[in-house]
Amino acid sequence: MPTYSYKARNDAGKLTQGSMEASSKDELASKLQHLGFRLTQVKEQAKGFNVDELLQALTPVKIDEMVAFSIQLANMIGAGLTLPNSIQILVEQTSNIRLRNALKVILNDIKGGTTFSEALRKHPRIFSNLFVNMVHAGETGGNLDDVLSRLAKFIEQEADLRQKIMTAMFYPLILLVFGLVVIILIILTILPTFAKIFIEANVPLPLPTLILFNVNLFIRRFWIQIVVVVGSIFAGISWFKQTPTGKSMLDKAVLEIPIWGTLTRDSLISRLCRTLSALITAGVPMLQSLETTERTIGNSVISKVLKDVYSSVSKGETISGPLKASKEFPPMPVHMIAVGEETGALDNMLNKIADFYDLSTSYSIKRVTAMLEPIFLVVIGGMVGFIFASIILPIFNMMRTLKK
Repeated sequence: MPTYSYKARNDAGKLTQGSMEASSKDELASKLQHLGFRLTQVKEQAKGFNVDELLQALTPVKIDEMVAFSIQLANMIGAGLTLPNSIQILVEQTSNIRLRNALKVILNDIKGGTTFSEALRKHPRIFSNLFVNMVHAGETGGNLDDVLSRLAKFIEQEADLRQKIMTAMFYPLILLVFGLVVIILIILTILPTFAKIFIEANVPLPLPTLILFNVNLFIRRFWIQIVVVVGSIFAGISWFKQTPTGKSMLDKAVLEIPIWGTLTRDSLISRLCRTLSALITAGVPMLQSLETTERTIGNSVISKVLKDVYSSVSKGETISGPLKASKEFPPMPVHMIAVGEETGALDNMLNKIADFYDLSTSYSIKRVTAMLEPIFLVVIGGMVGFIFASIILPIFNMMRTLKK
């Protein structure tokens, strides 16, 4: 179906422009008329390379942009502006191309009679299932501005937790990568020159030098095969992760890793409780809240537990029962959830659990960082020491040979 660029005016004479798919110019005019606009200028967009489409595909919607979008929309709706007018204002001031184009489509859908949540659902790469369901609950309950404010806070908290984990891992990973690059450069450039000098001088190479020299020869001779094998391994792991069996095995393995597994489990419990609390507080029905949380949790082991919880709740039973039976959750959150169910304050209790595990995750991150940094330093230092030993030992051998 062709895409047309158009200019149109409403009954008040205000000019608007944009692009829309239609089978013909007449259909485009009919669509715009249905939305309250009179077509004044139209041009079919040429197919092929399109700079706007390329920018749209390459420009991601950042977390802070989603937070700003939610807060601004909540404030405008709370101030009494209509939803279409609020979105129109955001279209005009949004700098992100992907988000702006999505908002244009959403605005047209709303003017055509589609609900806000259904219009958002058509853009899953920008608006998550959680976002859509909470907006739907806000529409149903008549408190959309309040729900959007909660969404902004939720997105900020999730982003803050991810940022803490990424920041903790940044320095050790940079240290490891640069260390390996330096080591590879020494093996491929400096070591062969020294080895050649020693061999020509009939100086016997010690074992460390001989090992690294043979490694250098092997890399130079079979580098294509090495690249193919390494690429195949990464491709195989990537494919295996996409399969249900592979994802289940890897997710379970991650939770079993000492220290790192505890950090991962704490962050998953925090995300689960905060997501479920946000949905329940927004007025989303319990079963739908559990289903949405299960889809967004990101770990197949915890996801399976949530499916058992969904089955339990659908039968009129408790949430805490399947959590306790799974043995994937510590006793403390299970007991607190049971108390929340008994007292009718489950959403508040879930928030307290999330706050506790956010704090626990922060301490776990500090422990992991404190442990990884010296380990990486020792490993990289040991490898560098081995390389320099392989260079210095032949020099001593050469000095002994010259003295003789």
